[in-house]
Amino acid sequence: MQSAAPFTDTLSDVSPPEDQRHTAVLTREAFTHTFRQAAAEPPAEKTADILTHCQSWIVSAPTPEAAALRRAMLLVGLDQWGLAFSQAFGIVAIPLLTQLIGDLRTQTDTIEDARLLQQLEQLDAQEGNAIDFKINLRRDIHMALWHAMAGSADPESAQPILQTLGSLLLTLDTRMPTLGWRLVADTLAHIQIRLLGSELPPLAQRGTQQLLDALRQALPAEHYKAIQAHATSALLDWQRARRAH
Repeated sequence: MQSAAPFTDTLSDVSPPEDQRHTAVLTREAFTHTFRQAAAEPPAEKTADILTHCQSWIVSAPTPEAAALRRAMLLVGLDQWGLAFSQAFGIVAIPLLTQLIGDLRTQTDTIEDARLLQQLEQLDAQEGNAIDFKINLRRDIHMALWHAMAGSADPESAQPILQTLGSLLLTLDTRMPTLGWRLVADTLAHIQIRLLGSELPPLAQRGTQQLLDALRQALPAEHYKAIQAHATSALLDWQRARRAH
């Protein structure tokens, strides 16, 4: 069984949990908007509106350090969204996303750029840094991929998406040895909640079972049991909260 090792978010004073969660939501919205624009016929050519929205959130931060951290989280989050969807759908590039990331990255002066680099380093310095952002970012990406898999026209088109989701979960578990397994469990719990909460096509059921089987085969038995136990506990908490209302 995995230990419930304590962790400290050393960035929570700069960006409180609610700010981190809002930044994750904004990242999801920015990527979704940009991705839809890129897929439009003909493709859109500008990302001015969403860039303005992101910049407004950044400049509204209470301190220069908080602004730099908001920018850093947006950049990291957009990059991770782009990588995940590029892998899942075999996309070589998403030019509008590249443009948005480039604009966010370059619209800084020398002092702001130094602060940005420092906050980017801090995001990677400890697993628990900006953990609320990381949890919500990963959950959003994983669930978006799961819904895309569930909505696929056939198993063949669902398979690359499913493989990407499984790979992301395993990589997360490896790269974050203390907290990664909890984020994997969080995703599995939310998938099970979706399965319980609505009528979904058989493809969603089959794809989910394939995902669980792949994780079970790839992870040590006790480790997988710990993840499933954590996911089940979260699912039961959700069911109790739902009944209470």
